[in-house]
Amino acid sequence: MVTLRFLAPRRIVDYCRRLLSTDLVTALRPFYQAIQTDSLAHNPAEKRVNEESLRLLCSHLESLSGTSGSCLPPDGQLEFYIPSGSEAAGGQVVSRLVRVQVDRSLLDPRAVIRQILRSCKLLPKDKEQEQEQQGQEMEKELGKVLRKEPVRERVRPPQAPVQKNLSALRELFRDAQREHSLETWMRQALARSQASEVTTLRSKIEGIEGALVQLLGIRGTRYDCGCNMERYHDCLSSLKGLAEDPKVTAHLGALRNRFVVFAPYTGISLEGDVMLFSGDSPSGWLAFLAEMRLHEEQLRLVPLYEKALSAVLLGIRIERRRVPEPGCEARAYAGSLRRVIRAVSEHLKLEESVQELPASLQDHQLAIVPDSDTPKVSQTGLFLAPASCSGPDLVEFICRNLDVASGRFSRYRRDIQVERQLWRQCQEELGLQRLSKDDSVTPDKMVLAIRHLLQSGVKSCRGLSLHITNYWSVPTDGIVCIPWDFMSREK
Repeated sequence: MVTLRFLAPRRIVDYCRRLLSTDLVTALRPFYQAIQTDSLAHNPAEKRVNEESLRLLCSHLESLSGTSGSCLPPDGQLEFYIPSGSEAAGGQVVSRLVRVQVDRSLLDPRAVIRQILRSCKLLPKDKEQEQEQQGQEMEKELGKVLRKEPVRERVRPPQAPVQKNLSALRELFRDAQREHSLETWMRQALARSQASEVTTLRSKIEGIEGALVQLLGIRGTRYDCGCNMERYHDCLSSLKGLAEDPKVTAHLGALRNRFVVFAPYTGISLEGDVMLFSGDSPSGWLAFLAEMRLHEEQLRLVPLYEKALSAVLLGIRIERRRVPEPGCEARAYAGSLRRVIRAVSEHLKLEESVQELPASLQDHQLAIVPDSDTPKVSQTGLFLAPASCSGPDLVEFICRNLDVASGRFSRYRRDIQVERQLWRQCQEELGLQRLSKDDSVTPDKMVLAIRHLLQSGVKSCRGLSLHITNYWSVPTDGIVCIPWDFMSREK
């Protein structure tokens, strides 16, 4: 019963944590906290509506980064049931139906999320006023660029005036680009990082981190859900509250000599770190700690399962994905390995199946990933096998894509060496406090972004924390987010 109670609140957010980057999952937290609740267990129809609408929303957000197509309905309208309280008689939960109209003209995923939070009345008043003010300023800037008399007649004007108008329009866009260039973003982020409230928040975080090391005997803490310092502070404060409660001291003893990571899921990582879902409540963390020994037993079995799968597939190297996502914790990963071993072994019992494979697969790599539609070859040349994949499908896919995987792996090895070299050079020359990237930014994209940064001549980034992702953003935490292809977007 403990396991079921622990897993139930997470089912509804599996879609967004599998599809989206950690930054967008963090931005969506107020929304899926509003719709995920045990109280909807008595309303399965409403729960199904929420899950389906959430899946469609996540597919649309993912499409904005260019990684897939949007599954949004033609009218762009999604329905969600949001619990609003309990009736006085009977204690049954009352839900209100909210219809959210997604604006397809918005190309920034965070702008879409803000619109949804505003529609569901989940955006704080001060944040809403700030967004409206920014929107008005943006409209003014757009007016500068687009001020032009409307064309009243569909008659092609003479050639000379056309060239004159085009030259004037190009000049307007150059002015706008100078006002909203990379240098502008860096100055804004630098100002926010040096603000007194940000400095105060950092000192509070450092103080709580040190207190937790002393109270719990842990090795340290980390935040793996994007760049939200405020949320990290809240998570640390919640854990400190538990550490100071003598009633739960026995459960927290399991954290001794470990790293505690606030992550997009709860479990034990394959490195042995304790992962606590940043969107969960302290009671949810305690429920996990009470059964953590079961996860530790599965962690000890993981190397044995990996060796067994490698032996079944002719010495293929089993790699572990470093992406912090649900399904990569030790207990779920061990279960996925068992499923794939069973499926492949049963298929290779047939003599004709063995003939499909080459003599050896030692030069190739395989990673088991959470359930997806079909097996894939990553940009790094890694075979990605979903745990639900059948044995015949997986073997056939590997045999058919051996050359593709070899080519991508060779390119990846070149790119990763260049990336490491440029990474160090960029931090030193630009004076960055920290340089990081989103999970979706592959080494070749990161190499392009760093080269453009070094060539841009930007000077207002000394002491900044820079995060390479798929969109522009200057959060209040003083961390500037820029898209990896910012140079082509500016053009």
